[in-house]
Amino acid sequence: MTEPSIKGSIFKGVIDDLVRLQREGRISQEEVDARLATEDLALLECEITASAWYPIESYGRLMDLLGEIEGGGKDAYFVERGRGSARRLLESGLYQQLSFLSRWDSTLGASGDDAAVMIADYARNLRMVTSLASAIYNVGKWVVEPDPEHAGRVCIAVREAHAYTDPMRLAIEGFLNECAGAAREDLTHLHISERPAPNLMLFRMTRDIADLRQD
Repeated sequence: MTEPSIKGSIFKGVIDDLVRLQREGRISQEEVDARLATEDLALLECEITASAWYPIESYGRLMDLLGEIEGGGKDAYFVERGRGSARRLLESGLYQQLSFLSRWDSTLGASGDDAAVMIADYARNLRMVTSLASAIYNVGKWVVEPDPEHAGRVCIAVREAHAYTDPMRLAIEGFLNECAGAAREDLTHLHISERPAPNLMLFRMTRDIADLRQD
């Protein structure tokens, strides 16, 4: 698929939640018809398949609508949506990349005391998790690289990120933090996101890698 797209494993969540809001009487069909594009409305009538691709623009419009109706326009709503998506994928076992999280904590202390080796090992392990991005999104170049502002940390940079809205960025932040928390409970706020340019998203660590080790 050439248009910017997202996998049904994530897309299904916004469809299910909009249907729920309609069922609860929190948004009418008339409001839905007025707010969404024709192609979005058609997707509401389809069975969403986890392995299929769906337009990321439709996903963005549905996210905006949910954020307004259910989230009150607050950033925290989108972060929590990302956490929920991570929990569902972890429970589903759909993506092998996430299975690494069950043994990720044990790798933190395996690099010895050499800071450079420790950072390189951490970056390599993080790439195993971020490789999941190519299975969920067909747009954006995800790389793990040194954080220029913190010598003891790495960051995830997403370049060519024009198709990602800020609600999506916040949801990805929540997703990453939920994954870190699944590996170890005290890491549920390990990442924070920013958008220094329209075409670039950064997901920075809040702690040095050396500080993550547990002796």
